[in-house]
Order: sequence, then C-alpha cells, then structure tokens
Amino acid sequence: MIYSIYEDFIQSAKISPKNAKMILRHSLRGDIRKGEVGTNVLLTREGKVLAEHFGKHCKFSIERIFTSHIQRCVQTATYFAQGYANTHNIHLDIIPTNVLAECYITNITEAEKLFKQQSAHAIMSAFLRGEKLPGMRDLHSSMEILFGYVFQNDSENMELFITHDTFLLAIIGFISGSDTCDMLWPYMLEGAFLYYDSNKKNIMCIFRGVERSKHFVIQKGL
Repeated sequence: MIYSIYEDFIQSAKISPKNAKMILRHSLRGDIRKGEVGTNVLLTREGKVLAEHFGKHCKFSIERIFTSHIQRCVQTATYFAQGYANTHNIHLDIIPTNVLAECYITNITEAEKLFKQQSAHAIMSAFLRGEKLPGMRDLHSSMEILFGYVFQNDSENMELFITHDTFLLAIIGFISGSDTCDMLWPYMLEGAFLYYDSNKKNIMCIFRGVERSKHFVIQKGL
C-alpha cells in the first residue's frame, strides 16, 4: 500500500485498516545547528523528491492532509499531494495546524530555551518518564489534545498527519508504555498507523510492523 525504504513501515501498512490515521514524520530536512531549535529549517532537494515519490506510490485512499504549521512539514504535505495527484488525479486539501507542532507546549519561550540547552533525546526521555519540564505539558495531557484532534473525523478512508519526530515518538512511547527513546525514534519520512477500537476504548498503534494498544478515552474538541 506504500512504497518506502523502510521495510517495516511497508509491513505496518499491509496490516493497517484502510481508514486508519497515518502519522508521518516530515521528509529529509537540512541540518539543525547546535543551540538552535530549527524552526525555519526546510526540506533538502532530496527531501522534496522523496516526499513526492512517496505520494506518487501511496495506494491508500487519502481523504485529506493535516500538517504541522512548521514549513518543512507543509512542504512535505505539498510534495506528497503533488505526487498523489499524479497517480490518483485527486487534489488533497492540506490543513496546517499548530496542534501537530505545539500541543505539548504551554510556554513557547520556556520550551524553546529548553530545546536550545538540552538535546531532543534528553528532553524526550524525561518527557516519557513523566518528569515536569519547563514550558511543557505532561505526556497524558499532551496526548489528550493530540488524539482529540487526530480522531476528530470518522472517515471511511485514511487521513494523513505530518508532524515531527518528537511527536511521533511521544505517541509510540505513550501507547507502548516505554520511556526509552533509542529503539523508537522515527526516521524522516517514516510513519505509524493509528486507529481507535471504540468498543474496548483502545487506541491501536502499528509501528515498525508491531501493533500496540492502550486503553484511552478520547476527548474531542479539547
């Protein structure tokens, strides 16, 4: 259903329901310098080509694309949509949102200072362990906002959500109950599939060919 250099991403797609939510990290970007947050770092030429190629070879029926408002994610959405249109002759709506970039942030100034001072790995390890971090919500509160947004539509087909590595990592860590980042950190243009079992009130997550679940009551409209 998808074409990817990540074999286990392909395996995930094979077992995903057709109406799941695909959560995708943006495509290849330029380097982020030490001590910077990298908000304005854009896709490389290779990143643009790979995003378009991924869209061109995506065989899922995509309803629409939601994307972080950060420009490299918007670029990924744009090039994916161009590739998708070439093979499906369908124009996909692209909806930028700050939810996919800032739902775990309460104070952007404090959070940016934190990310300038510490590595993303150290911050996310502490975040998954439940430590209180300056300018950031706790993991559960962040997931309430994020899942409420992701599952706002009951679609017959797949919706695509383009975000950042830390967001995808937080989702996988939360659902798996893991506080270890090393084995879960997503690569660029790698994704997971989410769907909701409303009978059991479980969020199901397929990542790297493994399906995980977590009991969670979704609060829409937060």
